[in-house]
Amino acid sequence: MSVLRNVKRGFSSITSVPVVFGILIVVNLLATAFYVRADMTDSKIYSLSDASKRIARSLDDPVVVKLYFTEELPAPYNQHARYLKDQLYEYQNYSGGLLRFEFIDPVKQDREQEARQMGIPPVQVNAVEKDKIELKKVYMGAVFLFEDKREVIPVIQSTDNLEYEISSALMKVTTEELPQVGILQGHGESDIAEDISLGAQTLRQLYDVRVITIAPGQLLDETLVTLLIVGPTDSLSLWEQYAIDQFIMRGGRVAVYYDPVTVDVQVQSATTLENNWEEFLAHYGIGFQEGLVLDTRNSRIAVMQQQGAIRFQNVVEFPFLPQVYNFNDENMIGKDLEAVNLPFVAPLDSTVADSLGYDFEPICWSSGQSGIRRPPYHLSPMQEFTQSDFNQPFQVLAAVIYGSFQSAFPDGPPAMADTAIDLSALPPVQTEGDPNRLVVVGDAEFCGDRHMQRNPSNAAMFLNVVDWLTQEEGLITIRSREVISRPLEEVSDGTRQAVKYANIFGPPVLVVVFGLIRWQTKRRRKR
Repeated sequence: MSVLRNVKRGFSSITSVPVVFGILIVVNLLATAFYVRADMTDSKIYSLSDASKRIARSLDDPVVVKLYFTEELPAPYNQHARYLKDQLYEYQNYSGGLLRFEFIDPVKQDREQEARQMGIPPVQVNAVEKDKIELKKVYMGAVFLFEDKREVIPVIQSTDNLEYEISSALMKVTTEELPQVGILQGHGESDIAEDISLGAQTLRQLYDVRVITIAPGQLLDETLVTLLIVGPTDSLSLWEQYAIDQFIMRGGRVAVYYDPVTVDVQVQSATTLENNWEEFLAHYGIGFQEGLVLDTRNSRIAVMQQQGAIRFQNVVEFPFLPQVYNFNDENMIGKDLEAVNLPFVAPLDSTVADSLGYDFEPICWSSGQSGIRRPPYHLSPMQEFTQSDFNQPFQVLAAVIYGSFQSAFPDGPPAMADTAIDLSALPPVQTEGDPNRLVVVGDAEFCGDRHMQRNPSNAAMFLNVVDWLTQEEGLITIRSREVISRPLEEVSDGTRQAVKYANIFGPPVLVVVFGLIRWQTKRRRKR
């Protein structure tokens, strides 16, 4: 009987193997034919966000997506094509079939000229063939076509932020008129072509971005939705103040990125700016404390040191370059951000808004070990910092001001030095606006090209402010959830030592305990 039982078991094991393989093959075939996905990531980055679903459902007419992709792409680009296909299947499902897409191999189908005319260039990538690394010409771009308009993603070399690019392209190609966003110039602000070109370029994907200068006797265009003021250093004229004031009174949104202190890194010093911006902004509840924020959670910098005849580079922490991890989860601008660099940032003063009856909502704070350095400023990274330098925790670094703002010009426009300018055609002064909101950040350098390149969260926060003020809060959720940083939480010295010795002595102790348990178990069995 035992022999027969063993034969049955062996036969059952042999037949079960092909059955399992058969089931796996059928499951894979079904998964290929039908779109099914289980997204186990923390922020669901492999599933469409609610905003993207809403954009897909809002399509009223067909949108065609032509994907110019070389079929046999080398790794990792072949996985990017698969990821893109999965994403577009989701968009197609939520659009009710109005979004259609097709893959085109420009080389195999002899359509290279068509790809180039569509704005899809060939690119060179490394490919391993016959145990050699060779350059291979490939196509990896997408074109969104709607009626007589088209939007192009020329090269898709990464899946990072791909959902945002697709949703932005769909919005731009199906929107009749893009909202206008203005960037103020003429007062020493960050130059749109040199200092904040990356931010301006990204904004143009969704907005009609314009350079704004204010001429005497002219108001801001009524079609302008949001005005960005980035790093001004020179004073405003009275008329420019009046034009911005009336823009706010009419419901225009304003974001202010302002450095009250100008920093000269070369000579390691800083001075307080002397202009009328703080006086003007105070009318709308925007205030700054005197000083620069110091933080124990900061960026490191490389400095040259010398010992005798030897010069060497040393990397040191620099508290004047705070890394911000504390964000207000109740506000969409910072809700899903992880870490933003705010170099030489000034702390905000909430009492200005409180005194005028406006609501002050923080967007982000410094850490629990931070402080404020008052003038005179000494910025040497090699200086000694003590615990007393970090005794003013949780300084507000960016905030939203809400309210029905009162005009700074209740008696009407200021008198013009040029009497030839006719003000009679201008609309009457508006002394109080409807409920509105303004954003202020105590730092303009963080949205410069250098910091946006180093930290994607800086770019995300800059764009989140514009999206939140202008039109589409949903896009913030798409962009922010794909910018992921997982910094280690600060712990006490005692906890750090406990973890250290647990890692050193814990594994050997566990092995010894396990061995003793096994030895005792075997000993009992022998008895």
